[in-house]
Amino acid sequence: MGSTFYISADRERAGPWTFTGDQVTDCVRRHWPASTVSHAFERFLEIDVEVEPGRRAELSFNLRHGAFSFEDREPHSASLTVVHAVLHELAPDTPVVWWIDYDGDPQPLDLAGGRQAFIDSFPA
Repeated sequence: MGSTFYISADRERAGPWTFTGDQVTDCVRRHWPASTVSHAFERFLEIDVEVEPGRRAELSFNLRHGAFSFEDREPHSASLTVVHAVLHELAPDTPVVWWIDYDGDPQPLDLAGGRQAFIDSFPA
């Protein structure tokens, strides 16, 4: 079994994100009209996006805890592209952290520097 990555607001510095699941859904569909965003599981959005030909992102958004998650499989940049688009639109000034399921030590992500800086600040 592979690992899972999580991305959330830096709650120690800024508190939780205030956007809703409906806002996440609308944002993803605006950026990628052919995407699928479903409520297949209670309290989770399941997001499936082809960010560009051959680059697919499959990730979840936990409505209760306000965290994105995705499996550790390449390319990470596809899922990070979706997360960046949502956060850039819905919470551009909120500090962001990531962690992996076996190490709960949150590490910062650079949302302010643009999409590529955000992707590059994710070391996995």
